[in-house]
Amino acid sequence: MKIFNLSLKPQQIVSKLKGEAHFINEVELSNVAELRDANQNSVCFYENIKYIEQLKKSKAGLIFVPKDFDVLLKSNTNLILIDKPYISFMMLVKHWLKISSPLRTGKIAKTSIVPDSVKLGKDVVINDNVILGEHVTIGNNTIIEGNSVIQNKVEIGSNCHIFPNTTIYEECIIKNNVVIHAGCVIGTDGFGYILHEGIQNKIPQVGNVIVEDDVEIGANSTIDRATIGSTIIGKGTKIDNLVQVGHNCLIGENSILCAQVGLAGSTIIGDVVYLAGQVGVAGHLKINDRAMVGAQSGVSNSVPEDAKYFGTPAIDARLKKRILASEKKLPDLVRYFRKKLKSEG
Repeated sequence: MKIFNLSLKPQQIVSKLKGEAHFINEVELSNVAELRDANQNSVCFYENIKYIEQLKKSKAGLIFVPKDFDVLLKSNTNLILIDKPYISFMMLVKHWLKISSPLRTGKIAKTSIVPDSVKLGKDVVINDNVILGEHVTIGNNTIIEGNSVIQNKVEIGSNCHIFPNTTIYEECIIKNNVVIHAGCVIGTDGFGYILHEGIQNKIPQVGNVIVEDDVEIGANSTIDRATIGSTIIGKGTKIDNLVQVGHNCLIGENSILCAQVGLAGSTIIGDVVYLAGQVGVAGHLKINDRAMVGAQSGVSNSVPEDAKYFGTPAIDARLKKRILASEKKLPDLVRYFRKKLKSEG
């Protein structure tokens, strides 16, 4: 349950939405909750039939429901009948957070280190124990949380939120409206060595990382700088926790990388690509636009546009499912052939 500083009435909520109101009482709404945890001041959503019993028992003050919902099933509660209840509910949460947040002014903590060469925009917040390198640039309304380290010549845009214990290596570029969660490391050296005269010699990594607008990067994820050039995370892409992006990778716009995805160096990911949890991608491959790769898959060849791949090595998901179904019959087939060989022997 999330309780907001600002209460709303049902009429204020429906006025922002293209939905049909079914109001039966006047309530003050102050929180959002799951159906089973709701109280008379809660806003909830209902979209899946498997939660119908929770809906019937819910004490919520307002519930978002599908347009074809039978109001008689919950006639004692305020309802909003709307096309996409979940999406509309989440848009409400986003709006509610924005209007209930106190006005913020810039603050530079006394325990932070901010050299004279740093350029700060308006209303920047630098919290305790932050260390900024020389010639760092930070745009308007950006927040840098405690214990973060921003090295020399890093550029951070406006309206960004850098959570605690984040490290951004030198010369990386973070554009506008970017969220980087706690423990991330942006711009580490790419993993490059060459065996020469019996010694693993490190290949210098002199590129950087560019994170485009509206990207969100989950906790403890790491993005390596390019050997030469830039590792690029495209506009609107969302990266989950514990993701590894290797050097010189190029990730397109609005793609999704779920937890524990690992991209080897020079991987190219197209636009609106979905990589499920623990997908591993070999280097120098391309996963083309709108492709989807299932969880725990190992990608060893490039993936075409709009394809759905699964397995290790990853292949067309429909074929992989047929193979898995066939594998269940292998014990019976082996038993049959053993009997056949015995009878023939």
